[in-house]
Amino acid sequence: MARMKHQDLLVGLIRLHILHHASKEEFYGQWMIHELARHGYTLSPGTLYPMLHALERRGYLKSRKERQGRTYRRLYRATALGREADRICKIQVRELTGQGRSKAQEPSKPQTPESEGDSKPGGEHRRNGS
Repeated sequence: MARMKHQDLLVGLIRLHILHHASKEEFYGQWMIHELARHGYTLSPGTLYPMLHALERRGYLKSRKERQGRTYRRLYRATALGREADRICKIQVRELTGQGRSKAQEPSKPQTPESEGDSKPGGEHRRNGS
């Protein structure tokens, strides 16, 4: 990863992006490098492939080799565990961003001392300096 700001946090989003695509269709590593670049992530093969291999070791991805001319290309696809993780993570991301619930479901914000100080008991409004 070419020294991205906040890369320790963004690595998790990159893994989610990989699972998202792997849940929809097979892909090969170079395609994923280009896809991630479209979204602002700069990864080298030396960063992406170890990440793909780790996801495969953990059971989220499976791969197969496909012959292309004289070479082989490794194609990745999500396993049942990977698809479940993708589904759960999408729910959690929507929850985090507030896109997963309606206004009626959102908890009310607790009053802070600053917001409580805007009015006096009895309904009188306090002005600055009073």
